[in-house]
Amino acid sequence: MERHPIPTNAPAAEPQIRLSPKPFRKSRHFGAFLICCALFVAGFALTALWQNGDGFFWGKPEAGTSVPQEENRLPPISHPTEPAPPDQILIPDGAIPIVTYDLSHLGQGIGYLNNETAYKPNVNALLKVDVTAKPTQEPLVLVLHTHTSEGYLGETATYLEGDLGNLTYTKEEERNVLAVGKAFIAALNKNGITAIHCTVMHDESGLSGSYERAAASVEFFLTHYPSIRYVVDLHRDAILTAEGEYVRAATEIDGKSVAQILPVVGSNAGGWEHDGWEGNLALALQLRQELNQNDIALCRPVMLRNHTYNQELAPYAILLEIGTGANSIDEAIAAATLAGEAFAKVILS
Repeated sequence: MERHPIPTNAPAAEPQIRLSPKPFRKSRHFGAFLICCALFVAGFALTALWQNGDGFFWGKPEAGTSVPQEENRLPPISHPTEPAPPDQILIPDGAIPIVTYDLSHLGQGIGYLNNETAYKPNVNALLKVDVTAKPTQEPLVLVLHTHTSEGYLGETATYLEGDLGNLTYTKEEERNVLAVGKAFIAALNKNGITAIHCTVMHDESGLSGSYERAAASVEFFLTHYPSIRYVVDLHRDAILTAEGEYVRAATEIDGKSVAQILPVVGSNAGGWEHDGWEGNLALALQLRQELNQNDIALCRPVMLRNHTYNQELAPYAILLEIGTGANSIDEAIAAATLAGEAFAKVILS
């Protein structure tokens, strides 16, 4: 309320009778003081209720909820067995922490595509393309490894010490992608598909030139076994976060930890000769659909890239990344077995 001074020329006020005028003024000031105190206490109580209670208007978030993540970034999944509390996991200075992520992006839908090209494929149409073959006793699938020495951990770990190259590359067949290829082929054979496993160490002299050496192997087998219609190049991925953490891509299926799978498809977007890339993309999309049946988070979104990765050499060819270097060999073998079963269903359905 605004206060206006009484004009000096105003007529004198009529005399009024008041009872105890001074105490009245004091009580009015004291009442205002009490009102201010009440407002202060009420504000404090509401703040405490919002922070520590059940919420006021919107309610307090339930335990375990988190701030929405940025697009295309998913929170880490739980380990198959309950991990030790953070203060009990001792990571030595200089060691590389391992973090587990679910990279399946199931919430994005079956048509979600990690597309690095300028093309805009019709995913729904490609999911209906016929990529099947008639059953035969002749070899139908060739499995090889361009980077044959890509390895896995002996068991699930929380950190790595040393150089990543020395830790995650090995010529030991029991711990590299050769063991994964063996499991993949075993699953194909069990489901009525004859497959050939090329075990040539294409990166024995280094990663440089390994795709050229792998191309020579593909051409050799296609010449000697013209019945081969599908070529699968099995790799394992390697992912580092911005914080320098090494990513383990895994999910849990029937209480067992399994590495996640990434199909990679090449194209002619980079100027290479490769007219059949859409058929390969159809195969990869249908494989992912089969792997993720019943909302199982096994397969990551198909990646479409500008390079061809030798996929122009065969009627159908895809590259499969089985887990990462932070996955254990057991997790990768479990994933390869499921991938072989799903691949057989797709091409024989």
